[in-house]
Amino acid sequence: MDERVDSPRWRELPDRTDAPGVKRARRHRALIALAKRLTRGRSYQFLRVLSIDRRLLRPFLAFNARLMPFGKLDRRQTEALILRTAWLCGSRYEWTQHRAMGLEAGLSEAEIEAIGAESAAGPPDSASDALDPELRDLLRIVPELLDDHTIGEATYERLSRSLSPAEILEATLLVGNYAMLAGALNSFGVPLEGAWANPSS
Repeated sequence: MDERVDSPRWRELPDRTDAPGVKRARRHRALIALAKRLTRGRSYQFLRVLSIDRRLLRPFLAFNARLMPFGKLDRRQTEALILRTAWLCGSRYEWTQHRAMGLEAGLSEAEIEAIGAESAAGPPDSASDALDPELRDLLRIVPELLDDHTIGEATYERLSRSLSPAEILEATLLVGNYAMLAGALNSFGVPLEGAWANPSS
């Protein structure tokens, strides 16, 4: 269990996913229950916020699946980008979920620690050997996109040596998608699943 799940960095807001006026279709309630069962209670709360607007749930899930897990980028790259985005956006939910997924995708504990470095400027932990140069170059795009909404020319040039234009596009959309999702998760106070919030239970 990552002790930073309880970091003061994370925003604490009331759970608004069942606020007055929220009405879910029966099929969406069934989907949430199925996700809870299939993931053994570890990944279903995000569906509660996405299902607030029934028109958006299926299109969002389809688009998201094209980026992750069925994207062009290597899964280590994908999870590293999502983790860096989660950290800089203050999304406790995304960080917790994708820390576990990152480990499954082959990221090491040391790499994840470096990805969650405090500095928002430049690549995380750039003086460390925890991240290889290629991954550090990829992670440069996260603060650039969040701050300036563009990949800097020097960063793009470095990325173009190892990634195709389609892969660079996917990386930009991945960061934007998870920053957008972080905004929804944070704003509606989506709680961690009990398995993460109470790991000993």
